[in-house]
Amino acid sequence: MFRKSSASNLSTLDALDEALGSLRVNATFTAVVQRLRADVGALRFHRSDRATSTPPLVVILGGTGTGKSTLVNRLLGANVTAASFRRTFTAGCVAVAEDALQVPPGWLGVEHHHLVGADLPARGQADRLLVTPPASRAGSGALPVLIDTPDLDGDTPAHHAQADRAFRWAMVVLFVVSPEKYQMTELLPYYRLAARYGVTSLFVMNKCESEAMRLDYTDLLQRTAPRDVSPTVHAIARDDAAYEPPVDANLDALRSALHTVRAAAGESRASGLALRSQDLTGRLADQLVAPLRALRREIHRMMDALRALETPPPGVDVHPVTQQLRRRLQQRSVLYLIGPGKVLDRVRQVPGLLLRLPRYAWDLASKGKTTTPQGTDAAGTDGDGLPNFRALLGDQFNIVQSRIDDVLRATPTGERLLGQDTPGYTSSKLESDRAGAIADEELADLREWLEKRWNATPRDTAMLMKLLKYLPGGDKLTRWSEAAPYLLTIVVATHHAFFGHIDLILLGGYGLAAWLTERMSNEVASRTRQTNRTIQSRFERLTHEQIERTCAWLNLQAPTSDELDRLEKQVERVGE
Repeated sequence: MFRKSSASNLSTLDALDEALGSLRVNATFTAVVQRLRADVGALRFHRSDRATSTPPLVVILGGTGTGKSTLVNRLLGANVTAASFRRTFTAGCVAVAEDALQVPPGWLGVEHHHLVGADLPARGQADRLLVTPPASRAGSGALPVLIDTPDLDGDTPAHHAQADRAFRWAMVVLFVVSPEKYQMTELLPYYRLAARYGVTSLFVMNKCESEAMRLDYTDLLQRTAPRDVSPTVHAIARDDAAYEPPVDANLDALRSALHTVRAAAGESRASGLALRSQDLTGRLADQLVAPLRALRREIHRMMDALRALETPPPGVDVHPVTQQLRRRLQQRSVLYLIGPGKVLDRVRQVPGLLLRLPRYAWDLASKGKTTTPQGTDAAGTDGDGLPNFRALLGDQFNIVQSRIDDVLRATPTGERLLGQDTPGYTSSKLESDRAGAIADEELADLREWLEKRWNATPRDTAMLMKLLKYLPGGDKLTRWSEAAPYLLTIVVATHHAFFGHIDLILLGGYGLAAWLTERMSNEVASRTRQTNRTIQSRFERLTHEQIERTCAWLNLQAPTSDELDRLEKQVERVGE
């Protein structure tokens, strides 16, 4: 029954580790996930049969300069691990074992690298366990596996992380202090945790100079992590000190204690495993699940704010382009210019019109020919005066992206996400040239439409020309009206046809003229509105695509709510 329950526990931990491994997190939580996965691996090791069948692995913990590596070498009677009084040499864990098989495969959750005598003294490497045999067995006897670790209080946080991971996997812990550092605050929580988890603990004051220091350290341990039995503090005197530790607390006594040390078993082990599981689930909930849920809520809020952005109007009106067509049609349309209701008024104003006629119209009326000023565009266009629609749309799209950026930077969370994944956010931005391309493509279609109609004769003028051909002198009137439509008014006046057949045609055609004129004007205006609407619609789609790409980038910065629900269920199973 116990083995079946143990196998179930291990499978639950495996599922939790798999859930953590597949979790999609940003840089803020990467280190947290790695640390928690290492803790899950440590709990799995302690729950497995290997923890009871493997000889104890003794992890040596202490601060910088307390002499951890030197103590290992003195216990073994050989220079196995690199030591220096100037700076920390141990960047990763070093395991000293008589037989490499004494170190279970996968222990510590990192790669194992086996050294030979030529590689000694060993210098630890981060995220790797160096396994080395003792260079000499003199004085070592049957010592258990000793794990030298980096410092807990140095100025390199990575060293602290390596040592903390070793503590989580430790079966036995040997705490090493010095007179200068036996009160270091970094060790206090580890004293309490070792007592809480039932981890067998040994204590050494290295470089000790008096018995009072050793006893004071003993009293500190009793106050920090009360135990049923007062802990024994072993002391190793400084080389130049006159102090000699008691026989039951010197280096030989420490070596003897290591020969017989055993990992916790029975009720102490069971209680420790339950507390380890409880603490692990608490850390998972506090350090990962709760912050990720808060991040997910903030991401949803930012995504809602982005989608709620009102699409700014592109500010593009192609009316200036079609205005030229309107002017062209006015120049060539008789009825549009004269208008059925104003024929008589304009005829009566012939003298005033003559004074305001362009030079080429006066030449036609007086000399029967026209002259075109040099440098004048025959089509009456002025391309230089048109707005730069491509640049205008590009600027509008840049404003959209700026508003998106403002929404993200409005909160500390968004600012942090932008700093952590700047390349990802940059790659989610669309090129502003895509907005400019909208103007280019739609204006090209509009220009094509204009070109087809630019030189076309308006329908009202064409109909009037057909009527004039059947009247006396109609050919001459047709020629003059083609040159300058409003000269038809002058022709009517000079031929004394105020109430003749020409005037009657104009007056009688009032209904037809009004309809044709309105139709012509509406066609141009409708095509202008159509182009504006198309540009507006395409710009809105482009803005929508940009917002969705930004939301997709945001969505990748934290696990989904479903993923967090599954992770929380796995955590609950481990707690149970």
